[in-house]
Amino acid sequence: MKKHNVIVTSLLSASLLFTGFGLEGNAQAKDVFPSMNDERVKEEIEEMKAEGMTSEQIKELQEMSKKEYDSVSTEAKAEAIFEESQKDIEQYIKDGVIDEYLPKYNEEKEKMGVNAKSKSLGTKGDVLVSYDLNSGSSAIGFGHAAIVSRKKAKTVEAWHKNWSPIKQHGVRRYNNNWGSRKKVYGLWVKKSNNTKYVNAAKYAEKQADQKKPYNLNFFDKKTTKKFYCSQLAWRAWKNQGHDIDNIKIDSVVSPMELVNSNNTKVFYHKK
Repeated sequence: MKKHNVIVTSLLSASLLFTGFGLEGNAQAKDVFPSMNDERVKEEIEEMKAEGMTSEQIKELQEMSKKEYDSVSTEAKAEAIFEESQKDIEQYIKDGVIDEYLPKYNEEKEKMGVNAKSKSLGTKGDVLVSYDLNSGSSAIGFGHAAIVSRKKAKTVEAWHKNWSPIKQHGVRRYNNNWGSRKKVYGLWVKKSNNTKYVNAAKYAEKQADQKKPYNLNFFDKKTTKKFYCSQLAWRAWKNQGHDIDNIKIDSVVSPMELVNSNNTKVFYHKK
């Protein structure tokens, strides 16, 4: 049976540019990612090269994405990531440091789950990540990321116009229906505070107001002229002094890197 986990309710009772084509179930990455000869992939490769990516970088992106998909390719693997964060949060509570490490736990714990009426997930500044193969804008990459607006009924997301649910190119506001989706993580940022959550949301909203275009050069994470999904969430928090990329010295930031970062914790998981 599929489980619906929210770290807040679990703890009280006991004490997340990218996507591909795919199959459900336990298939391995090599079975689900399209070949470089796929028509959509070939079109995307040309767009990437036009924005400055090299053939070597494109191949590296695909290989990285395959490995990331494999890391969550079964329910057990995906749940293990959530359970690891849950254990850490439980330890923070036992050690009396939860307010230092994750102040949002006590500040807004009643609001962290899914809003039953609107199906929204999280509150301002939270990072949301989908590990569904069909959830984002890239056939070569994997997954999708969003950041919750100051008004939690909205998220701020970066999409390619061909795949955007509202057919818009770049950064825009979207209805926050993440609570109705499967294969989703909700992330808190460690050692942050309410002001930083507000400001991270404000930064993302500003990019939406300016209608920043979609960034197809996934190896140019430092630009602020255009954004892909996980780059937007990363930059919003980088500007608050928190680097939530997992591998901080490279030039790409994927949705799963946000999940695996040592500066985030998973407060929510729905298989």
